[in-house]
Amino acid sequence: MYRYRVKILSGHRVTIPKEVRERWGLEVGDEVEILVMGNKLVLRPIRLPEDPVLAMLGLAEGEKVEMKEIEKVVIEELEEKLKRSS
Repeated sequence: MYRYRVKILSGHRVTIPKEVRERWGLEVGDEVEILVMGNKLVLRPIRLPEDPVLAMLGLAEGEKVEMKEIEKVVIEELEEKLKRSS
């Protein structure tokens, strides 16, 4: 887990640190959602990189995929791996 400290600017704006934007492929105009979890605020991209695990590690950029499609993408990848291993 990484922790960043940011300030709330005028207009209640918050700047997402460059390292986080790059790892998650966030660009101007992208949407994020804020989850209120007890005493925590969690900022979550509405769109995730094609491979969110590799993107978090900074190893992949790739095409963006809607979160609704993530399950489908994972299933397709697993099916491909199963075909290759057969």
